[in-house]
Amino acid sequence: MNKDKKMNTYFLGISVLLISCSACNSMKNENRQLQEEVIAVHDSIMPKMGLFVGNNLKVTTLLTKMDSLKQVHPDLDTSSLKQQLVNLQTDLKLTNEAMTDWMHNFDPEHENKKPEEVHTYLQEQLQAIRRLKDQFSATEQKSQHVLATYRIK
Repeated sequence: MNKDKKMNTYFLGISVLLISCSACNSMKNENRQLQEEVIAVHDSIMPKMGLFVGNNLKVTTLLTKMDSLKQVHPDLDTSSLKQQLVNLQTDLKLTNEAMTDWMHNFDPEHENKKPEEVHTYLQEQLQAIRRLKDQFSATEQKSQHVLATYRIK
């Protein structure tokens, strides 16, 4: 009977070890997928940074040519336009800075961290990059609207 008890204990130990390894591998796979999703969202909005730099230059040009615009469009409310352009310029700058900050703070290496810690971190990063994507979309729409109003392409 003692031998049977040892065998049962041995099989129980092996079973627990196998289940533990399986759960660990599952969490690692899930973490890999999460990281891929974070990077995919990042990659989808990254090209807009260049667009925003270009749009910022267009806004700067409009701001410096306010007198010329007033001559062409005498009924133009230049103070309102100037405020709209300054606000857009601020949004473009802040959105690009938010992306730069996120990229500098993102840690793709997860050495010496438990899979559960990595999972929590990646979920937080996915939420953060999705919020950033929303910010990029809003800034892009605002930029398109303002620049289209003045036929700036």
